[in-house]
Amino acid sequence: MEIWASLHVLNRTLEATPLLPFACAWVRRHHIPAAFRPVYYYVGIRTLLYFLDIFSRLAFRNNVYVYHTATVVLVCCLLRTYQHLLPRQYHVLIGGGLLLFLGVAVLDAALNGLFTNVNTYSQAFGCALLLLLALLHVLYLTRNASLERTLESQPEFFLSAAVLVYCSSSIVSYVAINTIYSAGYDEPTLIRLDTLITTPDMLLLTVHMALLAWMFQLFPLSVAPRRALPSWLHYSSRTSRRYRLLGRSLIGIRLPRPSRWSPV
Repeated sequence: MEIWASLHVLNRTLEATPLLPFACAWVRRHHIPAAFRPVYYYVGIRTLLYFLDIFSRLAFRNNVYVYHTATVVLVCCLLRTYQHLLPRQYHVLIGGGLLLFLGVAVLDAALNGLFTNVNTYSQAFGCALLLLLALLHVLYLTRNASLERTLESQPEFFLSAAVLVYCSSSIVSYVAINTIYSAGYDEPTLIRLDTLITTPDMLLLTVHMALLAWMFQLFPLSVAPRRALPSWLHYSSRTSRRYRLLGRSLIGIRLPRPSRWSPV
Protein backbone atom coordinates (compact mmCIF):
# COMPACT_ATOMS: atom_id res chain seq x y z
CA MET A 1 0.00 0.00 0.00
CA GLU A 2 2.91 2.36 0.65
CA ILE A 3 4.17 1.90 -2.91
CA TRP A 4 0.87 3.03 -4.43
CA ALA A 5 0.68 5.96 -2.04
CA SER A 6 4.22 6.99 -2.97
CA LEU A 7 3.42 6.79 -6.69
CA HIS A 8 0.31 8.88 -6.11
CA VAL A 9 2.31 11.56 -4.29
CA LEU A 10 4.93 11.48 -7.06
CA ASN A 11 2.29 12.01 -9.75
CA ARG A 12 0.73 14.89 -7.86
CA THR A 13 4.14 16.50 -7.40
CA LEU A 14 5.13 16.15 -11.05
CA GLU A 15 1.89 17.83 -12.11
CA ALA A 16 3.46 21.11 -10.98
CA THR A 17 6.24 20.93 -13.58
CA PRO A 18 4.65 23.60 -15.87
CA LEU A 19 5.66 26.13 -13.23
CA LEU A 20 9.33 25.66 -14.20
CA PRO A 21 9.19 26.73 -17.88
CA PHE A 22 6.66 29.43 -17.05
CA ALA A 23 9.05 30.94 -14.50
CA CYS A 24 11.90 30.82 -17.04
CA ALA A 25 9.70 32.43 -19.68
CA TRP A 26 8.23 35.09 -17.39
CA VAL A 27 11.58 36.77 -16.73
CA ARG A 28 12.25 36.77 -20.50
CA ARG A 29 8.76 37.61 -21.74
CA HIS A 30 9.80 40.90 -23.41
CA HIS A 31 12.50 39.19 -25.50
CA ILE A 32 10.64 36.08 -26.61
CA PRO A 33 10.38 36.07 -30.43
CA ALA A 34 6.97 36.06 -32.07
CA ALA A 35 7.46 32.48 -33.27
CA PHE A 36 7.81 31.23 -29.68
CA ARG A 37 5.06 33.36 -28.17
CA PRO A 38 2.50 30.53 -28.50
CA VAL A 39 4.80 28.26 -26.47
CA TYR A 40 4.91 30.93 -23.77
CA TYR A 41 1.11 31.05 -23.78
CA TYR A 42 1.03 27.25 -23.69
CA VAL A 43 3.09 26.95 -20.50
CA GLY A 44 1.19 29.87 -18.97
CA ILE A 45 -2.18 28.24 -19.58
CA ARG A 46 -0.85 24.89 -18.37
CA THR A 47 0.15 26.63 -15.14
CA LEU A 48 -3.39 27.96 -14.73
CA LEU A 49 -4.79 24.52 -15.51
CA TYR A 50 -2.62 23.03 -12.78
CA PHE A 51 -4.33 25.18 -10.15
CA LEU A 52 -7.72 24.60 -11.80
CA ASP A 53 -7.10 20.86 -11.62
CA ILE A 54 -6.44 21.06 -7.87
CA PHE A 55 -9.59 23.13 -7.35
CA SER A 56 -11.71 20.76 -9.47
CA ARG A 57 -10.55 17.68 -7.58
CA LEU A 58 -11.31 19.28 -4.22
CA ALA A 59 -14.55 21.06 -5.12
CA PHE A 60 -16.20 18.90 -7.80
CA ARG A 61 -14.37 15.57 -7.49
CA ASN A 62 -14.06 15.72 -11.28
CA ASN A 63 -11.15 17.03 -13.35
CA VAL A 64 -11.77 15.20 -16.63
CA TYR A 65 -12.59 18.39 -18.49
CA VAL A 66 -9.09 19.68 -17.67
CA TYR A 67 -7.61 16.94 -19.87
CA HIS A 68 -9.81 18.05 -22.79
CA THR A 69 -8.75 21.67 -22.31
CA ALA A 70 -5.05 20.82 -21.95
CA THR A 71 -5.08 18.88 -25.22
CA VAL A 72 -6.68 21.74 -27.14
CA VAL A 73 -4.16 24.21 -25.69
CA LEU A 74 -1.22 21.92 -26.47
CA VAL A 75 -2.15 21.30 -30.09
CA CYS A 76 -3.35 24.80 -31.00
CA CYS A 77 -0.37 26.63 -29.49
CA LEU A 78 2.31 24.31 -30.85
CA LEU A 79 0.74 24.16 -34.29
CA ARG A 80 0.89 27.94 -34.37
CA THR A 81 4.57 27.80 -33.47
CA TYR A 82 5.36 25.26 -36.18
CA GLN A 83 3.54 27.49 -38.64
CA HIS A 84 6.23 30.10 -37.94
CA LEU A 85 9.16 27.67 -37.93
CA LEU A 86 8.42 25.47 -40.95
CA PRO A 87 8.49 26.62 -44.60
CA ARG A 88 5.33 27.74 -46.37
CA GLN A 89 4.89 24.41 -48.11
CA TYR A 90 3.80 22.89 -44.79
CA HIS A 91 1.25 25.60 -43.93
CA VAL A 92 -1.55 23.78 -45.77
CA LEU A 93 -0.82 20.65 -43.74
CA ILE A 94 -0.84 22.62 -40.50
CA GLY A 95 -4.08 24.46 -41.30
CA GLY A 96 -5.89 21.33 -42.42
CA GLY A 97 -4.61 19.37 -39.46
CA LEU A 98 -5.83 22.05 -37.06
CA LEU A 99 -9.34 21.99 -38.55
CA LEU A 100 -9.47 18.20 -38.38
CA PHE A 101 -8.21 18.22 -34.81
CA LEU A 102 -10.85 20.73 -33.67
CA GLY A 103 -13.53 18.55 -35.25
CA VAL A 104 -12.21 15.43 -33.52
CA ALA A 105 -11.97 17.30 -30.20
CA VAL A 106 -15.58 18.47 -30.39
CA LEU A 107 -16.84 15.00 -31.32
CA ASP A 108 -14.74 13.39 -28.60
CA ALA A 109 -16.11 15.72 -25.93
CA ALA A 110 -19.70 15.36 -27.20
CA LEU A 111 -19.81 11.58 -27.69
CA ASN A 112 -17.53 10.34 -24.90
CA GLY A 113 -18.44 13.05 -22.39
CA LEU A 114 -16.64 16.19 -21.34
CA PHE A 115 -16.85 15.20 -17.67
CA THR A 116 -16.93 11.40 -17.88
CA ASN A 117 -14.14 10.07 -20.13
CA VAL A 118 -10.66 11.29 -21.02
CA ASN A 119 -10.22 12.55 -24.56
CA THR A 120 -8.43 9.55 -26.04
CA TYR A 121 -9.22 10.25 -29.69
CA SER A 122 -8.43 13.97 -29.72
CA GLN A 123 -5.23 13.41 -27.73
CA ALA A 124 -4.10 10.63 -30.06
CA PHE A 125 -4.89 12.62 -33.21
CA GLY A 126 -3.35 15.85 -31.91
CA CYS A 127 -0.17 14.20 -30.65
CA ALA A 128 0.22 12.23 -33.89
CA LEU A 129 -0.02 15.49 -35.83
CA LEU A 130 2.55 17.16 -33.55
CA LEU A 131 4.87 14.17 -33.86
CA LEU A 132 4.74 14.43 -37.64
CA LEU A 133 5.52 18.15 -37.57
CA ALA A 134 8.31 17.66 -35.01
CA LEU A 135 9.97 15.00 -37.19
CA LEU A 136 9.67 17.23 -40.25
CA HIS A 137 11.11 20.13 -38.29
CA VAL A 138 14.09 18.14 -36.99
CA LEU A 139 14.76 16.94 -40.55
CA TYR A 140 14.56 20.55 -41.74
CA LEU A 141 17.02 21.68 -39.06
CA THR A 142 19.54 18.95 -39.80
CA ARG A 143 19.47 19.68 -43.53
CA ASN A 144 20.04 23.39 -42.93
CA ALA A 145 22.55 23.00 -40.09
CA SER A 146 25.72 25.08 -40.20
CA LEU A 147 28.96 25.17 -38.29
CA GLU A 148 28.23 28.65 -36.96
CA ARG A 149 24.94 27.66 -35.31
CA THR A 150 24.77 24.18 -33.85
CA LEU A 151 21.56 22.42 -32.88
CA GLU A 152 22.31 22.88 -29.18
CA SER A 153 22.17 26.66 -29.61
CA GLN A 154 18.82 26.70 -31.43
CA PRO A 155 15.67 27.02 -29.28
CA GLU A 156 13.52 25.40 -31.94
CA PHE A 157 15.51 22.17 -31.64
CA PHE A 158 14.62 21.85 -27.94
CA LEU A 159 10.98 22.55 -28.80
CA SER A 160 10.84 19.62 -31.22
CA ALA A 161 12.73 17.41 -28.76
CA ALA A 162 10.16 18.25 -26.09
CA VAL A 163 7.31 17.40 -28.46
CA LEU A 164 8.89 14.08 -29.45
CA VAL A 165 9.46 13.09 -25.83
CA TYR A 166 5.97 13.83 -24.53
CA CYS A 167 3.63 13.22 -27.46
CA SER A 168 5.06 9.79 -28.27
CA SER A 169 4.22 8.51 -24.78
CA SER A 170 1.02 10.46 -24.26
CA ILE A 171 -0.80 8.55 -26.99
CA VAL A 172 -0.01 5.22 -25.35
CA SER A 173 -0.94 6.37 -21.84
CA TYR A 174 -4.28 7.88 -22.89
CA VAL A 175 -5.27 4.74 -24.82
CA ALA A 176 -4.24 2.55 -21.88
CA ILE A 177 -6.22 4.63 -19.37
CA ASN A 178 -9.34 4.51 -21.55
CA THR A 179 -8.91 0.74 -21.95
CA ILE A 180 -8.67 -0.07 -18.26
CA TYR A 181 -11.64 2.14 -17.35
CA SER A 182 -13.81 0.29 -19.86
CA ALA A 183 -12.58 -3.19 -18.86
CA GLY A 184 -14.94 -3.58 -15.90
CA TYR A 185 -12.41 -3.74 -13.06
CA ASP A 186 -13.40 -2.88 -9.50
CA GLU A 187 -12.60 0.60 -8.15
CA PRO A 188 -9.43 -0.28 -6.12
CA THR A 189 -7.93 -2.06 -9.15
CA LEU A 190 -8.80 0.87 -11.41
CA ILE A 191 -7.09 3.33 -9.06
CA ARG A 192 -3.93 1.23 -8.91
CA LEU A 193 -3.77 0.68 -12.66
CA ASP A 194 -4.42 4.37 -13.30
CA THR A 195 -1.58 5.32 -10.93
CA LEU A 196 0.76 2.79 -12.53
CA ILE A 197 0.06 3.96 -16.08
CA THR A 198 0.11 7.66 -15.25
CA THR A 199 3.54 7.62 -13.58
CA PRO A 200 5.63 7.16 -16.79
CA ASP A 201 3.48 9.78 -18.51
CA MET A 202 4.12 12.28 -15.72
CA LEU A 203 7.86 11.56 -15.78
CA LEU A 204 8.01 12.26 -19.50
CA LEU A 205 5.87 15.37 -18.98
CA THR A 206 8.57 16.53 -16.57
CA VAL A 207 11.23 15.98 -19.25
CA HIS A 208 8.98 17.80 -21.73
CA MET A 209 8.68 20.84 -19.46
CA ALA A 210 12.39 20.77 -18.59
CA LEU A 211 13.29 20.92 -22.29
CA LEU A 212 10.94 23.87 -22.73
CA ALA A 213 12.57 25.59 -19.75
CA TRP A 214 15.97 25.02 -21.36
CA MET A 215 14.61 26.47 -24.59
CA PHE A 216 13.42 29.65 -22.84
CA GLN A 217 16.74 30.17 -21.07
CA LEU A 218 18.40 30.63 -24.48
CA PHE A 219 16.56 33.94 -24.81
CA PRO A 220 17.92 37.07 -23.07
CA LEU A 221 16.40 38.31 -19.84
CA SER A 222 13.84 41.11 -20.00
CA VAL A 223 15.95 43.16 -17.59
CA ALA A 224 19.67 42.60 -17.23
CA PRO A 225 20.73 41.81 -13.64
CA ARG A 226 23.02 44.87 -13.49
CA ARG A 227 20.21 47.15 -14.61
CA ALA A 228 17.81 45.64 -12.10
CA LEU A 229 20.26 45.99 -9.20
CA PRO A 230 19.92 49.81 -8.72
CA SER A 231 16.12 49.54 -8.54
CA TRP A 232 16.39 46.76 -6.03
CA LEU A 233 18.88 48.70 -3.92
CA HIS A 234 16.60 51.75 -4.03
CA TYR A 235 13.65 49.63 -2.89
CA SER A 236 15.76 47.95 -0.23
CA SER A 237 17.02 51.28 1.17
CA ARG A 238 13.49 52.72 1.41
CA THR A 239 12.06 49.79 3.35
CA SER A 240 13.66 49.81 6.75
CA ARG A 241 13.79 46.48 8.53
CA ARG A 242 13.75 46.19 12.27
CA TYR A 243 16.14 43.46 13.22
CA ARG A 244 15.84 42.14 16.76
CA LEU A 245 18.12 40.12 18.96
CA LEU A 246 16.67 38.24 21.92
CA GLY A 247 13.52 40.34 21.75
CA ARG A 248 15.39 43.67 21.76
CA SER A 249 15.97 46.05 18.87
CA LEU A 250 19.56 46.12 17.64
CA ILE A 251 19.44 49.92 17.58
CA GLY A 252 18.95 50.14 21.33
CA ILE A 253 21.67 47.64 22.21
CA ARG A 254 24.92 49.23 23.37
CA LEU A 255 27.98 47.11 23.08
CA PRO A 256 30.53 47.33 25.94
CA ARG A 257 33.65 49.29 25.18
CA PRO A 258 36.84 47.28 25.07
CA SER A 259 38.97 47.76 28.19
CA ARG A 260 42.50 49.04 27.87
CA TRP A 261 45.20 46.68 28.96
CA SER A 262 48.90 46.55 28.61
CA PRO A 263 51.05 43.47 28.37
CA VAL A 264 53.11 42.61 31.42
